Amino acid sequence: MGAASLPEQGFDELPTEVAILDSQGAIVITNRAWRTFASANGYTGDPTFSGVNYLEVCDAVRHDCEEAALAADGIRRVLSGEDDMFALDYPCHSPTERRWFLMRAVPFRSSSNGQYAVVMHLEITDRRLAEHRVKAQNDRFKMLAYVLSTNLHGPLSEAIAAARQLEQRDEAAGNTLVQTLEQIETVVKTGTALAEADSTIEQVPVTLREQAEVAWERSQNENASFLVVDSRIFLAEPNLLQLLFDVLFSNALEHGGDTARIRVGTTYTGFYVEDDGPGIDPANRERIFESGVVINSTAERAGMGLPIAARIAELHDWSIHAEQSNLGGTRVEVNGIEWV
Repeated sequence: MGAASLPEQGFDELPTEVAILDSQGAIVITNRAWRTFASANGYTGDPTFSGVNYLEVCDAVRHDCEEAALAADGIRRVLSGEDDMFALDYPCHSPTERRWFLMRAVPFRSSSNGQYAVVMHLEITDRRLAEHRVKAQNDRFKMLAYVLSTNLHGPLSEAIAAARQLEQRDEAAGNTLVQTLEQIETVVKTGTALAEADSTIEQVPVTLREQAEVAWERSQNENASFLVVDSRIFLAEPNLLQLLFDVLFSNALEHGGDTARIRVGTTYTGFYVEDDGPGIDPANRERIFESGVVINSTAERAGMGLPIAARIAELHDWSIHAEQSNLGGTRVEVNGIEWV
């Protein structure tokens, strides 16, 4: 056999499994990735796939495998000229791992030999697993909304009513209690709305300093050091932004103690909240925003609200991550802000 041409060499080096089928579905040529995958997954036939008809292989199992039937029918439509492209996501699990692939088939015509189809198989396992994780997290948020709406709204309303009666006898104590309960009620309502929210929220211009200071006042901590270093105006949903600050301040105080130092400021593309607490191991900084993750050590225990913070950022099309702060503790940065 002579040396391969430059196009043939390039075809063979493609990292995705690719085969070319003739008008009847017979395999004309495959690239190295196709042959390697087949060999690694139990194929013992001719390594050149000579005599193998892709459509016949699919047809042989179409009654037992829905994806095989869909693939055969789709490729036939491409070969006949009925469709310009066919795509199919399908599972291809092995005994040791779960895998998903995307098959694409596109036509091309040879001036001398008629119609052909290029069939490609691209592994999309990482994407599919990420989709599963997102769905699982959304399901947990919906469960949170159910718990909040069914178990807290009623008792909170009763507690507020009782606090108003107390207010008539002891105005100062009653007023403080009413305000505290109303703040809790606002957080519960906002949390419920957050858990049930779709991807559309109404954003208005807000000031970083004002939003951060209002949230800090709710923490009712007089011993910690709090400073807004600088401030800008940006677009956000105010209630969700308040909840985001509540989560970040609560997390900083939980790990840094009542005398923690907390700073808020802007970056080129967003803002940060940093503290002088014990910090988080670099290996765990991204995982703390995942729902259900618990870091073992006390200093690194994932805050229960941090997945909520990540959800708020997601709804705004922001990104959120943690790193070491200039104060020695943790710095949480929110980026992707639209400055006004």
